[in-house]
Amino acid sequence: MRTRAIATALLVAALALAAAGCDQDDGSRTAGAEDTGRAAFGDVELTSCQVDDELSWPSATVRITNHTATTSNYVVQIAFEDGAGRQVTEGVAAASALPPGQDALEHAQGTADPHGPVSCRIADIARYASP
Repeated sequence: MRTRAIATALLVAALALAAAGCDQDDGSRTAGAEDTGRAAFGDVELTSCQVDDELSWPSATVRITNHTATTSNYVVQIAFEDGAGRQVTEGVAAASALPPGQDALEHAQGTADPHGPVSCRIADIARYASP
């Protein structure tokens, strides 16, 4: 089970990095694109934040609800912070081809031991229409 969790975390992180590499922000983004990014925060709710007993790594669950009129993909970056508010690690949750009005529960896994209690914060969200 531990190997599967690690492999899943690494795969999701690689996909997120690949998606981030496709969006090279050279300052030429339109105001509409920036508004869409901020609006996506209304589509994501953090539902749990804890340290996994088996791995000693932080994990979070998010509920993603598509409030748009278009089937959309989501990539949600979660920052895991220690008791002093320092970021220890991050994780990614993703939902693909989420129809309008539907929701999905997705899991984000950190990859470092926070050595104590952890808090979770939604750091960034990428939402884009499914092809």
